[in-house]
Amino acid sequence: MKVIDSFRIVWRNLWRMKLRTALTSVGVMIGTAAIVAMMALSLGLKENAVKSLENFGNLTEMDVEPMYYDEEKDEPIPDDQRKRLNMEAVHELKKIPGIAAVMPVKRLHEQTKLKVGRREGYVELVGVDVNESAAYRKNEIEKGTYLTGSPQEVVVAYNVPRELRDVEKEKREARRRNANNGRESDMSGMPFDMGGGGESAAFNIVDKAATLILTREYRIDDEPKYEKKELRVRVVGQLQKSDNFRYSSAVYVPLGVVKELNDWVNRGRGDEVSEGSSRRTREQAKKDTFEFDQITVKVESREQVESVVKALKEKRFEVWSPARELETINNFFFVIQMVLGGIAAVSLLVATIGIVNTMIMSILERTKEIGIMKVIGATVLNIRWLFLMESGFIGLIGGLAGLGLAWGAVELVNYFGASGGIMENLNMGYGGGPEGEQSKLAVIPAWLSLFAIGFSFVIGLLAGIFPAIRASRLSALQAIRSE
Repeated sequence: MKVIDSFRIVWRNLWRMKLRTALTSVGVMIGTAAIVAMMALSLGLKENAVKSLENFGNLTEMDVEPMYYDEEKDEPIPDDQRKRLNMEAVHELKKIPGIAAVMPVKRLHEQTKLKVGRREGYVELVGVDVNESAAYRKNEIEKGTYLTGSPQEVVVAYNVPRELRDVEKEKREARRRNANNGRESDMSGMPFDMGGGGESAAFNIVDKAATLILTREYRIDDEPKYEKKELRVRVVGQLQKSDNFRYSSAVYVPLGVVKELNDWVNRGRGDEVSEGSSRRTREQAKKDTFEFDQITVKVESREQVESVVKALKEKRFEVWSPARELETINNFFFVIQMVLGGIAAVSLLVATIGIVNTMIMSILERTKEIGIMKVIGATVLNIRWLFLMESGFIGLIGGLAGLGLAWGAVELVNYFGASGGIMENLNMGYGGGPEGEQSKLAVIPAWLSLFAIGFSFVIGLLAGIFPAIRASRLSALQAIRSE
């Protein structure tokens, strides 16, 4: 029997008992719709929970630090066994599957002043690995470009231009207020641009020359001495506004610049220190190795975050990121999905029994037809194939209808959830896509749609196994003689 002929026979039989087929498919439709709707609701809630978590930081970027306490052994890790954030750690992190980039950070351990024209302010100088971070930080640039590696280039955080003050102008304003009969003398110490006001907020320093001013302290005969160092740079870019206040006043430079400046700040001049102090400095320098203040790793995708966090902990690194809560969220919603899916699967089980009943009734009604098919040459496999395909198509029809019903239900849930303010009450109205699209209470991803259709078809096939075997075992002569 040709495949196309078998499909024609199946379709003819289903159409001949179309009312029974429709009623049996309704059971599969309800079961499939229930499962898809329940799964869509749990997936939507999970997605919104993850998006809300992303408001506290990028989940694919994690700050890595040494682990100080071993939770398995319930004891602190000795200092000599603790990980060091050096180049060896960078190479070790790069070997972990799922990590796309390892971005070490080194801060200047000295207060730095940034001066642009007449404006100046204190900033935090942060050294970054340009080669590792360029591909991911370029998207965070609001104005200008990212670092290219030149030691004369800097990129500033969003708040830096707003924190620079025109000191001379403030002094003039203070004198003017003091001269105004003393009525505003109590405000003479307040900077003119404090509060993030207009002119300071609009000041643009991108593509302008600037000066980084550092001061170091050293002692000669126990008397403090100060030395100033100026570094001419150009501001090539400004980052977008961020909720991360840790680096709100950061100025980013290549890693090598911060390393050299730290050496300059910490270095004591041999002709200005005692011999004993110089000896201690040389001995200490031999023991010291360059370490980063922080290492940020970029994960290839959000789906790989959990495995990367697990691998980092196995290598005795501690992770500081909202991603630490991602595993808890995933486990919680996995349980929710199993519970909701199990409840909805009961209706699909009832629908499966309905398919079995329909196919057995079909065998009783078509006993003579089965006998004739065997007499004219139909094999056991042909008979089983026909009944399996009939039950499979009943499941498929119910699955398609159930998917459509679930899609309509999900759209209604999302509509009433948005119009009724449910998303705002659950604090999920924010954190949408990059275009600011509204979050949804329930979502049906493509894989769930394909799974629903395939699962309903498989359920139909499984329900038709027993009727197909029973039909194939009928005796041809007894089947022909039956009424």
